Amino acid sequence: MNQKTILGLAAILALTLISIAGFYFFSPKHVTEKTVQASTSEASSAQPLESAASAASTEIPAAEVDGIDVKELTTGSKSLSPADHEPELLSFEFDKNLKSVDTLLSMLPYDELPQFEQDNIDKYQRYVFAKAAKDTGKSVKDFSLQEHGALESEQAGNRYYVYEFDNGTDCEIHLVSIDLNTGDYGVSYNYC
Repeated sequence: MNQKTILGLAAILALTLISIAGFYFFSPKHVTEKTVQASTSEASSAQPLESAASAASTEIPAAEVDGIDVKELTTGSKSLSPADHEPELLSFEFDKNLKSVDTLLSMLPYDELPQFEQDNIDKYQRYVFAKAAKDTGKSVKDFSLQEHGALESEQAGNRYYVYEFDNGTDCEIHLVSIDLNTGDYGVSYNYC
């Protein structure tokens, strides 16, 4: 063998070793498990996994993964439920296509709805009246509610409430679309 052949083979061998080492060191690491104390009152070092299985239920095995907060894994996420979330007004738009007569004819009357629906209608009525009062510069006390109720919805995540009221100068009808997952709502309105 001459010197060029030996250098070529050495270069191929070096590139192969570098490639293998790269795959080994840069491949996704396996998830390692360790135990995490459920109570945060004492700070102690983690025990081996074997002793954690036999220990009392105060220790919870948690996966150690980059970017995940171990405390959140043990205490659970604190997401807000719709009852804790203050509904946000997503839109308040004038709708030329909203026909008051047709909407009122197709709505379910307030008195025929279950109590929880009546409570929701009252809750969103306060929001709609407050927004209308702010826009018109009038007091909510000047408004007189004519009719209110709910519309049937084919969408599982939405509910529609209807309000017809007199604001002192105009009769308005408001169709409120509520997202049942978040409680957020949008309003489209027209004049009677």
